[in-house]
Amino acid sequence: MTAYRLTADEQGKTHLEPYDLFDWPFENGPGDFKGVGGVVMGDASRVMLMRFEVGARPGFHRAVPSFGVVVSGAIVVSDSAGQSVTLEVGDAIRVETTGRGGWRLGNRGDEMALLALVQMPPKQAPAAEPQPDTTSQE
Repeated sequence: MTAYRLTADEQGKTHLEPYDLFDWPFENGPGDFKGVGGVVMGDASRVMLMRFEVGARPGFHRAVPSFGVVVSGAIVVSDSAGQSVTLEVGDAIRVETTGRGGWRLGNRGDEMALLALVQMPPKQAPAAEPQPDTTSQE
């Protein structure tokens, strides 16, 4: 299985890079589950199954933080710099962009393709702790 990561820089330009899913800190379970590890890759907010007909190549659009796995066919993913990768069945991509980053998805294959995409809300900055009221009410 091959995996990639799509990130965006401060200007919103996106970049594709190989991604090793085994680098995540997996937690092992107790008893019969010893050796079976799980990892939380983000808080899911929406799950989509995207269908791409043969020859489909929609325009460039905003990429939202998500995790995708190809379940049928092959999907071509392009970043805003023009780099492309082809994801085959079982391959994955983790999308780590802000509202400015974009991508293009398409199907250059000869069969319909399906992409399971789990959208995740972007990481929020920690809320500032309330400051004590130092004004005097005399």
